[in-house]
Amino acid sequence: MLVLAIYALCTVSFVVLAGDRLDRHTMNDHFAVQAEVWREGRWYLTEEDIVGRQRRGELDMHNDWAVARHVDPATGKTEVRYFNSFPVFPAVLMYPFVAAAGSAVVFRDALFVVAIAGVGPALLFLALEKLRRDGRNPRSMLANAGLASLFALGTVYFFTAVQGSVWFAAHVVGVGLTCGYILASVSSARLLWCLVAGALVGADFHTRTPTLLGVALFAYESARASLRAPVRADGTLWERAGDAWAKLEKPKLLTRWTFFAAPILVAIWVTFRINQARFGDAWEFGHTLLNVAWMDRVRRWGLFSYHYLSRNLTCAFTLLPILNPAKHPAGVGRVQFSAMGLALWVTTPLYLWLLWPKVKGALHWALWLTVLPIAALDLTYQNSGWLQFGYRFSNDFAPYLFVLLALGGRPFGGLFRLAAAFSVAINYFGAVSFQRAGFERYYFIQTYTAPTFDGTPSLQASTYPPD
Repeated sequence: MLVLAIYALCTVSFVVLAGDRLDRHTMNDHFAVQAEVWREGRWYLTEEDIVGRQRRGELDMHNDWAVARHVDPATGKTEVRYFNSFPVFPAVLMYPFVAAAGSAVVFRDALFVVAIAGVGPALLFLALEKLRRDGRNPRSMLANAGLASLFALGTVYFFTAVQGSVWFAAHVVGVGLTCGYILASVSSARLLWCLVAGALVGADFHTRTPTLLGVALFAYESARASLRAPVRADGTLWERAGDAWAKLEKPKLLTRWTFFAAPILVAIWVTFRINQARFGDAWEFGHTLLNVAWMDRVRRWGLFSYHYLSRNLTCAFTLLPILNPAKHPAGVGRVQFSAMGLALWVTTPLYLWLLWPKVKGALHWALWLTVLPIAALDLTYQNSGWLQFGYRFSNDFAPYLFVLLALGGRPFGGLFRLAAAFSVAINYFGAVSFQRAGFERYYFIQTYTAPTFDGTPSLQASTYPPD
């Protein structure tokens, strides 16, 4: 019953905060449009079609569409085509509903996103409960329910879940898949769950690409499930590793990995086929063709680069609320938030408890080895998440952090409860205010033109050093 209560709590909260966004489709409903054009046997919108939709107020044609020119080999005629460059699994989920509605314009994508946004927290609760029943999670059932609810309402997932548009829809679907993967991984003693875990990773790769790197959790859990006897608890790390290797039933582990890897390999193959069908190049994912203002930096440095690390670390870990002077203009709030977002420890101070865990078992390290490669890819990406209330790319790895909070063993005392209350309060404000009419005064958004390293002018965001 608790799992249903968590889903209901999330859904009611998200519906209330989403408000009038649920009344119609969003202006950036790329996934719904993708589903619509699939029905017509295409991957793209023609330039005439997308211009018409923009003119009728049905979508924003200037925001994150991949633009490619296609030359008809028979006639030599050039056609400009607009593609949804985002991984397409959310569009797969929307397809039957868009088909039933008849078009993306009729389909209410924000309502769909809100309806499924409670799935991730509910699955996170089930994963924590599985660990508790196995004797590996010291928290009570109620504490696990509280952690799952705090993930939903006390992190940037809260403001994410009530937006509905393409960027945030991908996060909501991705969180559901990630939490399902955690549950399947900790259940990997059964082969069916190994297959489910791989299928969820494959679907997540088609939703939020960095999550493909989070296989360390399954690697550990499948190895643990393949031991013929418990590993010795004494001795050096090398001695314990040798004992684990001796007790590992290699054929069983190989079988589990085969079940896990097969759907992932299929998902990667499908991605290459999609790229080939759209752009004539298996390695062209579409994001290098986007019609956005920041493409100068992509041409200079690529989609992923060390160049972006310092700025993304700033957005993720050091951005604080802006305190303006007492004599500030009427249209400017006394307190403002950067459009680059707030630091993670500001939006969710609960994460500070991760720094001093009381218990550090093997699963603890496996979870961190899952988080780090995902976070590393996010932090070297050309985009920090702009525009956002908090560092929204943390949704890719935040569920693992909440499992770590549960396993850490620190008491959830008065200070933790105070931090939890603050987390809910500040993220509630983010969900209420972000990109809402009437709240513009609380957000600082500024761009400027500055010379880059080679002296050429380029549009920059205010938090960033010039490219």
